[in-house]
Amino acid sequence: MAFFTQIRRGIATLDSRSALGLGVSATALIACAVPGAAWAQDEAAQAPTAAESDAIVVTGRRAAMQSADDRKKNAISIVDSVVADDAGKLPDNSITEVLQRVPGVTIVRFQSLNDPDHFSAEGSGIQLRGLSGVASRLNGRDIFSANGGRSLQFSDVTPELMQAVDVYKSSTADQIEGGTGGSVDLRTKLPFDYGYGLHFAGSADLSMGDLSQKTDYSASGLVAGKFNTGIGDLGFVFDYAHSQLSTKSQFVRMEEFYRTNIQGNDYFIPGGYTYGEENYQRKRDGIYGAVQWAPTPELTLTGIYFQSKYSNTDTEYGSFVTSQNLAVDPSQSVFDDNGGLISSPAVFQRDPATGLASEAPISSGGTSAFWEGKNKTEDISGSLSWKPTNLPITFNASYQHTKSTASVDRISVFRTVNFPTSYGLDLSGSLPQISVPAGTQAALLDPANYAWQAVMPHNNDNSGKMDSAQGDLTWDVGEGFFKSLKVGGRWSKRTERDLDNGYAWSALGQGWNGSPVVSFADGRPGDYEKHVFKNFFRGDVQLPGTQYFPAQDFIQNTSVQGFFDLYGGSPGRTPGYILPGDQTDYTTKNLAGYAMVNFGTNWGESSLTGNAGVRVVNIKNASTGYFQQTSTQFTRDGQVYTLANTAEIRDDGAEYTRVLPAVNLTYSPINTLQVRAAYNITMDNASFYDLRASGTLGVNTLSGSGGNGAPDTFANYTTTSGDPTLKPTMSNNFDLSVEWYPKPGTTLHVAGFYKRIKDLVVFGAAQREITVQFADGTSEQGLATTNDAHTSDQTATVKGVELGGRTFFDQLPGWLAGIGVEANYTFIDSKNPGDLYFDIDGVKRNDVPLKGLSKHNLNAAFLYEKDPFSLRIAYSWRSKYLQSTTASGTNNTYTYYDANGVGTSIATNLPVYGASYGTLDAGLTLRVNEHLNVQLQAQNILNATQKTLMGGNPGGTLYGRSWFQSDRRYRMGLNVTF
Repeated sequence: MAFFTQIRRGIATLDSRSALGLGVSATALIACAVPGAAWAQDEAAQAPTAAESDAIVVTGRRAAMQSADDRKKNAISIVDSVVADDAGKLPDNSITEVLQRVPGVTIVRFQSLNDPDHFSAEGSGIQLRGLSGVASRLNGRDIFSANGGRSLQFSDVTPELMQAVDVYKSSTADQIEGGTGGSVDLRTKLPFDYGYGLHFAGSADLSMGDLSQKTDYSASGLVAGKFNTGIGDLGFVFDYAHSQLSTKSQFVRMEEFYRTNIQGNDYFIPGGYTYGEENYQRKRDGIYGAVQWAPTPELTLTGIYFQSKYSNTDTEYGSFVTSQNLAVDPSQSVFDDNGGLISSPAVFQRDPATGLASEAPISSGGTSAFWEGKNKTEDISGSLSWKPTNLPITFNASYQHTKSTASVDRISVFRTVNFPTSYGLDLSGSLPQISVPAGTQAALLDPANYAWQAVMPHNNDNSGKMDSAQGDLTWDVGEGFFKSLKVGGRWSKRTERDLDNGYAWSALGQGWNGSPVVSFADGRPGDYEKHVFKNFFRGDVQLPGTQYFPAQDFIQNTSVQGFFDLYGGSPGRTPGYILPGDQTDYTTKNLAGYAMVNFGTNWGESSLTGNAGVRVVNIKNASTGYFQQTSTQFTRDGQVYTLANTAEIRDDGAEYTRVLPAVNLTYSPINTLQVRAAYNITMDNASFYDLRASGTLGVNTLSGSGGNGAPDTFANYTTTSGDPTLKPTMSNNFDLSVEWYPKPGTTLHVAGFYKRIKDLVVFGAAQREITVQFADGTSEQGLATTNDAHTSDQTATVKGVELGGRTFFDQLPGWLAGIGVEANYTFIDSKNPGDLYFDIDGVKRNDVPLKGLSKHNLNAAFLYEKDPFSLRIAYSWRSKYLQSTTASGTNNTYTYYDANGVGTSIATNLPVYGASYGTLDAGLTLRVNEHLNVQLQAQNILNATQKTLMGGNPGGTLYGRSWFQSDRRYRMGLNVTF
């Protein structure tokens, strides 16, 4: 019983040696991290009073929840926290999953917000109250991944290394600038958080997905010690964690619904479909070490080493049918009120001149792809805290060095296959259905019907580093209204070198390029393989499911040049890197200073506390890179043109100074009730990717328009680039929150917020005059459609309300007293008139919300916490949200033929939305004894389907773009502490 009493007291105790000095005690952190830490305090424990003996003793996840509540209640700004339980475990298996349970936080189930075509089971980025500008911190200091952004990739970090995760929704002047939405601080375990002596903890688990059918494992171990020596207190922590995950995701995707005139009436017909699957495997390793030395009670020195390493491989198979000249027989088809196709027994290729069905087969292709990525982030920091006993001051100083690397090596090999002149399509149900004429499957099993088409390598190799130094001085004023004055400054320099050789698509033997077409049957048998789409969407989608593809062993073990040696053609560029044309360099220098005053007063049971301050930041951005065009072929006026490989250097940058005030007030009429108000201005420096000086020039062609094997017909030139002079995004933030803490384990809060955002970075469509260089040495002047990054001249707004609460029904008898419920809901509305897109008729529009923002966000959980059981059944749901206005695949140019056969070229750039999506997860922990507990977990229990939608259609209609399904995952593990 003494053990549980110590945990309860640890949660209730407040200690000035907090991990970040924001209210939760080191003792509470110890009790929630490792039970053995509490044992070291038994000698000092007092016998429990009668009241304590009758109190409800909490352990495990409930103890961690109450520790998080204490942190929120005692914080000097608006904060939500998730704290590790008494086995040192956070409640989910990735930091991203942990964050999705926090009120106001949503996650993106894709590899990135602007890439709606690649699903991610674990999620990638997060949004806080609708904004993707979320700063990442490690123990209060800046940290990043070398991916062209400013933040850490949270999915790369193993949660076993974390003591807690704090989500800051309002800022203070002493916090590092960054994060228009807020900031996320990953707090690690520190040696002096533990009691004297040695402490150990470990965990291991096995998991499996029902689609991937692969067994994965994870393991972690921690050893910590604190000792009183002749030279003062010494302590250390060493923590290592390894985990691996295998997932399979399957998808079906529709092309744009092109406006098509059939028999004098306009209809909207999708330009084909794609289906496929990805087999994804990742390994994640984390190493954490910390040492602390207190030579005197006034001085503490801390050194920290943190490393997160993430590697992944992905094999992909995809089959697609694409054409911008597809039509149907209206008399046999079903349409919606706007003329959008719902179903037809025959979608066929039509002759644009006559509008009648063509005997030509529909263009059909496919791809096998393999890619592997490696990310590694290392952070080394040293700090000191000095609080002399004879002076009312505290001095803190730190130095930090961070290094991050990220690389991707990808190879995609394309093939073509003869396809029938029509196929059936049914979009009336929850999932699309595709049918083909009799005999099609037999034809798809003949290698002679397949031909090698193209190869496309892609490589990234990024490396970044940052050095920073920070100093803070706090003066304890006294017992009056003003409590303390805090001043400080920070210097940092961050550089990044990114290598990117683009997506260098090059045709193999195609006839028109001087190399004969080579069928699979004419090539080497081992170079292709039969792929069966097993259990596709668990049998709920009909499609031609078995085809031949380039073999994975072949594409993984063949050089890029090897494909051309075997199957004709020549690379559009030299394989690998061409330096310096593929290199972009970035530098950001920050210099910041701040002053902040903390104040407070009491009136009986009431109190008013708060802080007010200002932070002044100077930023210098610079970028150097190349604007280049790669070898691309197209047909124009019957002639084939080839762009030359050229590059010209660009070097630019800008300097900005910004003033960031911050005020936080907390009024407590009674001890259990708090009213918070906050106003602050936050800023986001533009990402390195948006600041890039480099860019490319390309060609947009009419898909499927190439005749007799010739390249597709020219539509227009395109460019993409960044802008090294982009202004920082500024957000004026207003927050009002009411929090109620009636008893331990029960909380309720209501919050309103409003953000007004200026200089938001958007990708706006425009036209630019360019010079085009051809491979034969000639050139021409032309106009290019561009999607350059720029700061919007329109102001965006975000407003919303957040509700959340938790309670346990302790008043119920017996085992029922362990039942609890937890829920939060966030409503967010936004306007972003500076973000533009072009609808299906080529009309420019600006009626989209902010990217990543769902109007409705809900988390609900059933809890059971009564020794020896801990149960959580959690449901997370978000409504529709904008993913991109510049997504690949919905920015096409097509030709609309009217009833007279007159063609008009139309350029589109349709917005893509993520449809509403919810997942149900469950976890059960059984405490075997004080040293061992066993866990069972299940994820994606309801087999959720993530759907994406295409906008820009008449009447605001949203048509289905993609459907994704991934594994249900089951996990079994154990945790030990001693």
